[in-house]
Amino acid sequence: MKTLSSLPEDLLMDQYAHPAFLPPLWRVIFQEAMRGHHLLFSKSILKSIADDTILDGETRESLEEFCVHLFAAPDLKSIRTMISFLPQAEQKQLFVIYLKLMQTLKEENKSSLH
Repeated sequence: MKTLSSLPEDLLMDQYAHPAFLPPLWRVIFQEAMRGHHLLFSKSILKSIADDTILDGETRESLEEFCVHLFAAPDLKSIRTMISFLPQAEQKQLFVIYLKLMQTLKEENKSSLH
């Protein structure tokens, strides 16, 4: 039986090949989000969001700019670190934005495959 570490890299790359219009890191983030694994957010934030009612409030303009910087971050660790520096309320707002983005990417991916 092969372990995950012995699988060829090509097999893993095939697993995360879509959506092709995203950079490789964001393909992984997207595919894992579709599986319910929200890699960008700490477990404590995910738990607090599950315990709270998420309201669609106004997004601060600075948070929108923050999202641009997240997308440009070089690796997952950098993204998680940047998010962890936000106040908890803004992390929750960011999670709502993230969920909407993942849904949009899912729809875009479907249309690009047809």
